[in-house]
Parts: sequence; structure tokens; C-alpha cells
Amino acid sequence: MALETVGKYEIRGRLGAGAMGTVMDAFDPVIERRSALKIVRKPEAGDAEGAESLARFKREAKAAGRLNHPNIVAVYDYGEDGENAWIAMELVEGGTLKETLDRGERFPLAQTVRVMEEMLAALDYSHKRGVVHRDIKPANIMLTGDGSVKIADFGIARIENSSMTQVGTVMGTPSYMAPEQLRGEPVDARADIWASGVMLYQLLTGEKPFEGGFSAMQHKAIHTEPTPPSVLSVTAPRAFDAVISKALAKRPEDRFATAGAFAEAIKTAQTAPAAPLPMADADATIVSSIKRPAASAPAATPSVPVAKSGPPVMLIGGATAAVLVAGVAAFLFLGGEGTTPVAPPPSTIALAPASPPAVPAPAAPPTTILTPAAPAPTQRLAETAPTAPTLVPPTPVVPAPAQPGPATPGPFSGIPSPEPVRPAPAAPVPVPVKPEPTAERPIPPVAEPPIPRVQQLAVAQPPRLDFRAAAMAAAAAPACGLIAASGTDTALTLEGVVRRTDEASLRQALAARDIPLASARLAVQSFDGPYCPAMDMLRPVLAAVDLAPRVQALGNMPLTAGQLLRFDVTMPDWAGNLYVAYFMSTGEVAHLVPSATHPAGATVRLGEPRAGFPGWEVSEPFGTDLLVAVVSEGPLFATPRPQVETQQAYLAALGEALRVARQARRRVLVRPLVVETVAR
Repeated sequence: MALETVGKYEIRGRLGAGAMGTVMDAFDPVIERRSALKIVRKPEAGDAEGAESLARFKREAKAAGRLNHPNIVAVYDYGEDGENAWIAMELVEGGTLKETLDRGERFPLAQTVRVMEEMLAALDYSHKRGVVHRDIKPANIMLTGDGSVKIADFGIARIENSSMTQVGTVMGTPSYMAPEQLRGEPVDARADIWASGVMLYQLLTGEKPFEGGFSAMQHKAIHTEPTPPSVLSVTAPRAFDAVISKALAKRPEDRFATAGAFAEAIKTAQTAPAAPLPMADADATIVSSIKRPAASAPAATPSVPVAKSGPPVMLIGGATAAVLVAGVAAFLFLGGEGTTPVAPPPSTIALAPASPPAVPAPAAPPTTILTPAAPAPTQRLAETAPTAPTLVPPTPVVPAPAQPGPATPGPFSGIPSPEPVRPAPAAPVPVPVKPEPTAERPIPPVAEPPIPRVQQLAVAQPPRLDFRAAAMAAAAAPACGLIAASGTDTALTLEGVVRRTDEASLRQALAARDIPLASARLAVQSFDGPYCPAMDMLRPVLAAVDLAPRVQALGNMPLTAGQLLRFDVTMPDWAGNLYVAYFMSTGEVAHLVPSATHPAGATVRLGEPRAGFPGWEVSEPFGTDLLVAVVSEGPLFATPRPQVETQQAYLAALGEALRVARQARRRVLVRPLVVETVAR
């Protein structure tokens, strides 16, 4: 749509297009305000479908126009002429949530909760004023420069008491439509609750709960339950499973009654203590300790926990680490059937062998260790028990029966041990008998048989993930890249630019340290171009994550031929000189902002047309260029640089300037931005 003016608005560029119209970057010269102008063509006479579309367009203006909330895109004006109808609305200079998800970026849990709370606050406000959005989805959620949420596109909103509701008409985006919406039934605010639940599921897992073609997806949404989020993502707390289940209830009356109640449930789930691990699989190896028999009942045969058969427990790194760590944790906390779990030492875990020894018993003593001692008729019991005491018979000696196969006394409790059958001796063999204890001569405690050493298997404890070290390693992994990194105890962030062929090295570096991608925020752009020499020179002065200078492009990438390059630069917390160098795939560098001084914390908008400056218009060659904002404490170059020069010449001058600034202890910080351009 090639327009110069629409009504009173000057058209300065194209922001995007969708099923409900084209959105233009417009300027209101009367009040000197930029706006997003949504424009649709008016239908021809007799075009019933076009007339319905225009009615929906007016309803969007009416629905959004009656709402005034910080998390809803504001509507300023509605107008028509002979050819077009338009809505002038707040210009949100940021992308949509869909664009973020399509890039494969995942939010930390705290950011997911914040996005949902702001969106649900806006919906709660909208519902209380009789407006149901009916098309909540990531494409209609705008994210401002500071990450705040703005709900847009009330094109199919239902207004209370409106005659536009059509029973039997399916309106919305199928993946986010409630069962009653898919059936063409009238809907209320609880349809927005369902769509918000789908969005929460997607933010937690990276997947939609119901996928497939329209028919398959419709069947799943109406008849099946989605996989709990905690099953798909190790970073999704189990407390959110119940929240998702209620938000995606098949019957509207079973869902959260209001958006506010939904938001409160999310907040509660975020702070809920971790749920206990599920019971280990019945066929898994049980980890336990051997329970010693009680000393007061030596004749009893205590129950000894027996480990179930199976391979030794190992912890394997890589993609399966999280599953096995959870399994080992379950074994430590949950005993097997009929066993009493005992906490093992911190460094090693004793695994019971397949056939553990039992305390010797008359009927089955196969594993008893015997240390026989020769009986002496006059030997008395020692007053203090030795390590392995020997019992002697009292007087008189009881002769053994005259039959083959006499028994040889055992060393501990007088229990005979099996002996091969042999000829009877010439004289009766005395049998040791345990003396009866008396007050004058008590029997010292009988030492228990030493339990054979149980096979020790050292099981590596689950390593604590070092997100900080992983962030640094990932930032240094690409051969050609300029990446800032930071980490906390639970997540890491990577920001910057990387050569497209080196992009995989980032993920490989994270995988090598067992870092799940769900715990990593990757705000990294890729490029194709001869910019590697610049990466090496700028790396020492790259600004840290989340610190200024910040560069934010206005509008969506890629920029097409004829569009204007416009962007904001936020200064650090100290005043400095701003330079903007534009590296092109031709091997040249253009100095867009040769030098300008700005105060601390200021946000500088660059590229806006004004008197004598038409702006930076996109033209050939197309591809990926590299914009670098440089902020220095004081002038960086002794003499102005030419408007355009070779990259080699610029880097030579920049290297010398950085050396001088370093010697003078003047601060210099840079921030890169990839600019994508296409012909159309």
C-alpha cells in the first residue's frame, strides 16, 4: 500500500500487515505525535463479507477505545474516507511475543510469571468493562522495550450487549480457541481464560498443548487432556500442572472464574514449595543400607533389605542427566517395598548385593564365617570379652552320641556348623555347652559376627550446574562473535551477535556443561559478512549484559528496500560521546553518527527524518549489516573520520583510539546490532 497521507496522518513507513489490515508508521502533524495507523480498504457495494469485515474493524476501535489500561494498546482515533478506514493507535516500538517464541527464546520462570500477570491484569480490566478479546495469542501480545506487555488487536472482540455475536460462526485462532469457541457457541470471558492458559503452557514448555491440523487439534482440545508441563520441561514447577489443568478445563464453569483469580493462582504456584518426587519405577534398582540385627535377640533372624537385581546406578551427563538425577534422588528418599530406607553417607552409597548375608541360624548358615578354637576342659571364660571370644564347656563334660559325623562348635553362640561325615573317634568328643549366667559370673555380651564388607559403589553426586562458568564458556565458544554473558545460580543470559556458521557452537558449549536450554536466555543475532576482525577488536570493550549502552531498532526486521533505518541508543550511567559505525557486507564502514555528546542515561533516537535530513533509506546490497554503537568518556578520535571508509582503515584507527583511551583510563563501551535488509 503506497500512501503518502491518510486523512491528516503522514505515512512514514510500513510496520506490518495481517488479516485485519495493514499497519503503517504515521505522524500526526497537528499534535506532533507518532502513531500506528491500522488501515483497511472499504468494501465495494454489495460485498457482504467485506461489510462484515468493516463492521469488525469498527468494533475493534469501539472495544479498544473504551479501555484505558497501561497493558492495553491505546486507541487515539477512528476515521474513514472514500477508499479507506483507519484506526490511529499507540505505537509500541517492540516486537510481539510470537516473534520472541519463534526465535526459540525461552523466558525464565520469573519473566513468564510477570508477562502472564500483566496480560491477565489487562484482561481482568477489560472483562469488567464488558469486553471479551476472543483472540488472545502471542501475536497479539506486544512487548515494549522494557519488556512490559501490551494487548493489541481487539478485531474480533465481543462487546457486552452487542448484536455482533454470531452463533455457529468460528472466530479466532484455532490453537488458542476454547472448546465452546471451536463449536461455534457463544463465549464469555472464560474463553480468554482458556487462551491465556494455552499461552502459559507455551511459555513454560515451548510447545502448544494441542497440535495438528484443524480437525485433529479441535478433537484434542475438546476430548483430550494435555501432557502436564512439568513432564515436558524440567524448569516448569509441578505446582503449575494444577493451574494449567484448571485454566484448560473443558467446561467453562470449571475454569478460573476471573482473570484475576487466574493471576493469583500463578503467583501462588510460583512460590509453592517443590512437590515431592514421584515414586521410583518398580523395576529400578533400590538404594538402601543393611540393617544390623538387634543385639538383644541373637537367636532371631532379622529381615535384611535386599537390593533388587539390576545394573549399578550411574549418573550420565548430557541430555539424560536430569532424568537420572531425579531417579537417584527418588531412590534416596523412597524405600523399596518391604524395606526401611536409611540415609547413606554423603560421598558413597552402599548397594546391597543380590544375596546379602544373614545372621547364622541352625537351619541355613551358608555364609557364616567360622573361626573354631580347640576346646580345653579347664579353660574359664575371660572376664573381658576379646574380639572373637571362645566358649568352653563347663564341668561335667557331656559326651556326644556314638555315631558318625560329630559337630564342630561354632565360634559365637555354640551353634554347630556343618561338617563332612567322617568315622567316629575312639573316645567321646566333648561338646561345648554355653554356661548358664549367674549373678556372680555374668556372661559377657557375645560379639556379633562381622558382616562381610558390602560392595561399595561410589555414585557421583548430581553436579551442581555452574551457570556462570557455562555462560563464560559459551560466550567464548564461537570463533567469530561478540557476545556478553552473565549467570545466576539458576539461569544464564547470552547477548550479542555471532557468525551464522558459528551459531551451533553456543548450544554445544551449553550442552557440554549439561545446561538445559530452558534455563538459558539467548538474545543472540546471527550474521553473514566480513565482520570477524571487528569482533576481535571490540570484544574487550563490549558492554555487559543488561547494561547500557543499549541499541533498539524501531520496527520489525528485516527492513525492506525504501524503508528507513531508525533506532534508539540508551546511554550508560555516565555522560559520553556517542559514535555509530555501520559495517556493510561490501567491506566498508559508514559513520552514521560521527560524534555527539549526550547526558547519562539519555535515550537518543536516531534516523528520524527532519529538515535537511531525509533519513537512512534501505537500498542495495541486501543482507546482514552490523551496526555498532560506541560510547566513550571524552572524544574517541583525534580527528573526524570520513563519512565512508574501508573496514581495514577504520579498524586501524579504532585500535589506536582504544589504546589511547586505555592508557588515559577513559571508559569505552560498545553494543552491536545486526540489521537485516531484503529487497521486498
